[in-house]
Amino acid sequence: AFAGAAATIVSGSVAERCRLEAYFCYTIILTTFIYPIVVHWVWSVTGWLSAFYTAEDGKKFISKNGVIDFAGSGVVHMTGGFAGLIGAIAIGPRKGFGTPEGDKLLKGSSDLLAALGVMILWMGWYGF
Repeated sequence: AFAGAAATIVSGSVAERCRLEAYFCYTIILTTFIYPIVVHWVWSVTGWLSAFYTAEDGKKFISKNGVIDFAGSGVVHMTGGFAGLIGAIAIGPRKGFGTPEGDKLLKGSSDLLAALGVMILWMGWYGF
């Protein structure tokens, strides 16, 4: 479930800029290979970023403390955010973004639908 959440963060970064097949490949690589490695680094007692890791000589690897990830949100958002950043950099900006011609192509969203989205998010947040 957490790996899937990291993959959905990437979807917002590359929205409308990549093909669905490319996003699926990206998601499979992220959830199968990258996310489990990062999780091991932080959550495992033997992970090098863990607050509980000590070397054979009894010293901590990261000076006085490591990463303590409460409820897993740090690893999820860090992995998804970095993967989204890399994807956005690799793909580049949306077509027409930042050009005079693009201002005519990129139209604003509906205020009614934006308000509806905010209400749905609020209800989901408070319900959670």
